[in-house]
Amino acid sequence: MYYNETLSREQNKRINKLIKLIQIADERNETINKRTLKSASIGSPATLQRALAYIQEEGIIEYDEHKHTYKMYEGWQENNHIKNESVNYHAIGILKSLLNQYQNTSFYEDIIEKVEELSEMPINDFSRIAVPPRLEYSEEDQKKFKTIFDLMIKNYKIQFYYKGRWHGDERKNRIVKPYQLLLENGTCYLYGYDEEKEADRLFVLRRMEEIRSKNGEKFELPADYEFSERYGFSKFGAYTFKEPVKYKIEFYGNTQIWIKENKWADDQELKETSDKTVLSFTSSQDDKILEWVLSCGADARPVEPSDFVTRWKEKIREMANLAEV
Repeated sequence: MYYNETLSREQNKRINKLIKLIQIADERNETINKRTLKSASIGSPATLQRALAYIQEEGIIEYDEHKHTYKMYEGWQENNHIKNESVNYHAIGILKSLLNQYQNTSFYEDIIEKVEELSEMPINDFSRIAVPPRLEYSEEDQKKFKTIFDLMIKNYKIQFYYKGRWHGDERKNRIVKPYQLLLENGTCYLYGYDEEKEADRLFVLRRMEEIRSKNGEKFELPADYEFSERYGFSKFGAYTFKEPVKYKIEFYGNTQIWIKENKWADDQELKETSDKTVLSFTSSQDDKILEWVLSCGADARPVEPSDFVTRWKEKIREMANLAEV
């Protein structure tokens, strides 16, 4: 990033945009000149000319008199006003996932352009960062997403038939105040207030049928509708539970290393002894935590809350019966 404190914020922004455009063209071996730069909304022709002349004098770009094109000057990154900022790896991972997800679509080129802009690096460099393949969102989900989104942003109550996780093929009519759409590893959820249950609920889009407005009825969106504000006590994905409770789980063996390397909740506490690591935290995501503990096998033992410990033991008994042990 270029920053010169003697220049205005707008001037620094303009210079950075020019550097980025020329850098990307240089990486791709594409031609970039005044004509192509005029379409980049840099400013008036005079403003563009002044900015180009300035960064050329700074030794960042050079101009080919014969081809009438620009390219990056060798060693341009050594300029005193080029600041090497730390990389936001979480954001880079999200952008890379975005690229992977839309690779075979008609607007892939538009996504590439936006990713290059946000990541502040040419796509050739960006290709050296990988995100393991994830579950994909189905075409059916995408259609339902648009239907719900169009109703949701107008604060319409929505009505649909739903096949719940525990009800087999039984369809139930649901009326919901839609708050948000959640995307998690190939599954899309509607998060909102279920009028029948009188509580917040999550609904899997692929189980929703005949989605429509509830007779054009509207609702008032609460100020605290954000999912993470209500259920963001821990980081186990999309799941709602009635009230947050305190969990205490003991971890053993090599799992202790992995547990200590990650942040599972904002209020987590770690205590270590010679043979175990005890993790305590607040969460409202009971089922997700049970799946997580079970995935650790014999290296995890829940201690609190008591009803969660009971559920864990019952699930282990079921597993033992399946394994005939």
